[in-house]
Amino acid sequence: MTPRYRVVIHASERDRAALALNNAKNLIAGLGAERVEAEVVAYADGVEGLRAGGPNAALMDLLASYGTRFVVCANTLRSRNLTAKDFPGYVETVPSGVVELVVRQAEGWCYIRP
Repeated sequence: MTPRYRVVIHASERDRAALALNNAKNLIAGLGAERVEAEVVAYADGVEGLRAGGPNAALMDLLASYGTRFVVCANTLRSRNLTAKDFPGYVETVPSGVVELVVRQAEGWCYIRP
């Protein structure tokens, strides 16, 4: 079954990363994991909220088990001397978080900024 809803969630602030993840959790709970394709895009301070072993790790693991995609900005990683190893294995890297948000919206994805 093809997901009916495609949602990109913006995370660019460390303190709001948990809110972004809770938005994804509530979306999946409300609509059903099989009906939602969700992607959390982090850049700037938002990448800090997705780091491995951080306070959001358990919620990220749960969301990943439902198929939520997590991406972090390569530009941000370079500027902070971080690598993909600083994040859980399911977190992917995109060249630019801002570009990822624009592309997803151009593809018709719903946009959430918590």
